[in-house]
Amino acid sequence: MSSLNPIDLADNDLAALQEARLLLAQARPAADALAAWTPEHAKDVAKRVAAALLPRADFYAEWAVRETRIGKVADKIAKNQLACTLTTSAWDRVALGGVRRVDALRIVEIGRPAGVVVGLSNSTSPVATIIFKTLMCLMTRNALVVSPHPVALACCTAVTRELQASIEAAGGPANAVQILTRPTVEATGALMRDPRTDVILATGGTPMVRAAYCSGNPAIGVGPGNVPIYVDASADIDAAAQQIVTAKNFDHGSPCSAPSVVMLHAGVARPMLQALARQGAHVCTEEESLKIQHHVFPGGRFNGKVVGRPAHEIAQATGVRVPGDCQALICPIAQPQAGHVLLKEKLSPILGCVVVQDMDQAVGVARQMLQHSGAGHTSGIFTADASQAVAWGAALDYYRVVVNGSTVLDSTGANTGLPYTFTIGTGYAGKSSVDCNVGPELLVNWKRVAFPLPGGWAGAMASGAATAAASAGADEPATLTPELSAMVLRIVQEELEHIR
Repeated sequence: MSSLNPIDLADNDLAALQEARLLLAQARPAADALAAWTPEHAKDVAKRVAAALLPRADFYAEWAVRETRIGKVADKIAKNQLACTLTTSAWDRVALGGVRRVDALRIVEIGRPAGVVVGLSNSTSPVATIIFKTLMCLMTRNALVVSPHPVALACCTAVTRELQASIEAAGGPANAVQILTRPTVEATGALMRDPRTDVILATGGTPMVRAAYCSGNPAIGVGPGNVPIYVDASADIDAAAQQIVTAKNFDHGSPCSAPSVVMLHAGVARPMLQALARQGAHVCTEEESLKIQHHVFPGGRFNGKVVGRPAHEIAQATGVRVPGDCQALICPIAQPQAGHVLLKEKLSPILGCVVVQDMDQAVGVARQMLQHSGAGHTSGIFTADASQAVAWGAALDYYRVVVNGSTVLDSTGANTGLPYTFTIGTGYAGKSSVDCNVGPELLVNWKRVAFPLPGGWAGAMASGAATAAASAGADEPATLTPELSAMVLRIVQEELEHIR
């Protein structure tokens, strides 16, 4: 007997559009229910959901690699575990709603959740990204509708449903997190344009991120990477080689923050190449480099089949012989110039290599890379001179500069003071609305009730009161009475229901 469900009876394109509308209709009651929670309860539920998914990190990592053929199981396990452990703990002491006082400015701030969030999920970290965005939305009392990358549809659908089951087991509402099971371009566009969508978390390719910004709804979008690394004459050669190869091989080079081109100061180029080889990289001859270049960019267009594939597999396809445990393919670029395909993002364990005479020349190569992609994302430098690192950062439109470390891990806060994230904002340079590592605080807006303040804000700034208030931490918990806080939260809930 045929199904009476109109979604099942329609053709795929119409079914996808109908599903998008249905998901948003179901998300609104969930968002209203979540908005009634206290921020403390929301964080507690998020922790319980994260704990429930943590033992499943291995299962979903294996599934994602099997389905997408992108990356390494071990590294995807690490990503999934990070999403489950750090997402809730990193913001545990940050106010993500509620009511708080800033006494120095005589202001009461009232947190308001966004409502319904549409989140795009990529192909390179599909499960970790969905876990991260789900937990962010839970902590901020928002409902989430996921539009997954089609190549990871099965694993994304499964983890989304398991997340929702865990939310309900923790006392949360139905449809707190949902997924578009027919992720067509048209249906994703419909999700983003619909007036019931309150904000879009856009992770993915440039066309989809641009579509998010053109949707008519608020969007927090990110841009592509294309990471230059400069190794200057003062660098610790062995440490630099180890960090570069490890970062380039992480998840087989698929992260957007993986090194793309390394610039070696001429004074250390030979020992540096030798050190890279000791770390398991294969330094290609000019002939081998051309073979790889033609395979990765046939006719000048990127071959998506190399994304996240092992170095030995890519080399074998080109006729270049390397060991089965080869960690990366170092491809020399004798004459770097704008338009050279190896200056583009490669999303694989392929690393362009340029020998430069000084940092000025390295900056010139990096600026040629920026003509392709990567603006606002991440760069790296290995140097013993702190002023050199700052000069490198000042010279280029990359908003994260990792010094003497792994651009993959340290751009997301592993060994730096940058906030932990799975979503990197690329700022105005990268045509993004935010330049920071995206966290849940961006999914809450704050109303501000301002009482009379002699001299106003300018006077508070002049006296140092405003600066003192900021340094004391505006994220401190509310000191209003519990009764007043509860009343204000109830009023905000009523307001959200009224405007929707």
